[in-house]
Amino acid sequence: MYKKRHILGLIIISIITFSSTCKNSTRPVLVSNKGTYVLKGEKFRLSGSLCPTNIQLVDSLVIIQNYGDSYWFHVYSMNDLSLLGKFGMEGRGPSEYLAPLMLNQQMKIRDSSYLVIYDHTFRRVSIVNILKAIDNVNYHPKSLVLNNKTNFQQSILASAVLLNDSIIIGSSGNGPIEGKYFCYDIPNNKMTWIPFYPVPKITPRRQFLDDLYKNYSALKPDFTEIAAALLFYNRIDILDKTGKVKRTIDFGQYKEPDFSNADSWPPKGSHEFFTSISVSQDYVYALNIDLEVDSRIIVDTVSLIKARWEDDGSQPEIFKMTPKVGKIAIDEANKKIYGIDFLSEYIYIYKMGK
Repeated sequence: MYKKRHILGLIIISIITFSSTCKNSTRPVLVSNKGTYVLKGEKFRLSGSLCPTNIQLVDSLVIIQNYGDSYWFHVYSMNDLSLLGKFGMEGRGPSEYLAPLMLNQQMKIRDSSYLVIYDHTFRRVSIVNILKAIDNVNYHPKSLVLNNKTNFQQSILASAVLLNDSIIIGSSGNGPIEGKYFCYDIPNNKMTWIPFYPVPKITPRRQFLDDLYKNYSALKPDFTEIAAALLFYNRIDILDKTGKVKRTIDFGQYKEPDFSNADSWPPKGSHEFFTSISVSQDYVYALNIDLEVDSRIIVDTVSLIKARWEDDGSQPEIFKMTPKVGKIAIDEANKKIYGIDFLSEYIYIYKMGK
């Protein structure tokens, strides 16, 4: 019953919205969070996608994860946003999904582009050839199964990335895996290092302990680093390829998250910050919605953070974006940001300028 509640909770938080120092991190770098430039998005209707929940750009394709359709993934042309096809039916077959998570990374094998998808129900990682999968029910992607039932039967990955077809790194939802970030060797069925929790100033209720550190992660194109933006902390962590924190970009937090008496999700009185992340070889882009959960004030502006992977002494650039969106994907070559909002059939494109 609790597992069903938690899965439903993850879906609900995706639709509705979208500092403690880690013991192995460097000292946080405090930066200003005042936006200077306003990016105004142009709205386009997405054919066939009524409830998008996630977005990713792969080559000239826009991949939309959709809730409520018979296919989870809709593929659009980046040129004119025409619908090219769909894949990933809801079901229990080898190319079907019940609770998919689209991992935020790009994979090229020879001349083909692949999407990496984790399904919580099957504890299965699928490496999908996008063009072969479109409208092809007979295509069966290469899959890796997380056989450790003790650790993964009840745990829900909030975010993850796959390295070398064998190591998955991410933040867990609820269950025996109690950690903010962890590493798991899939073929050898073992953790490569023990997960840990930063110690919060306000002790949360046990069932919300994992949720306190919910984050969204993305893999650097050269597979050397991972960026993770936190939902309830105003910070971005840069991790090495084993999942250990190298440094933290801290934007300051006036109030500690209080999950001590949480009886709802998201907890009353909580504050949400980052809901999406997208990366290039040089930069990390993170979306900060800066939302007071209990507030009834409607705000149509969010912030885009642009930071370098390495700490070279420069401050992150911060832009304001309107209309607001809940998920983003960056087309750095063409200086465009693609954004979606939940329960909306539209996609927004923002031009970053020079």
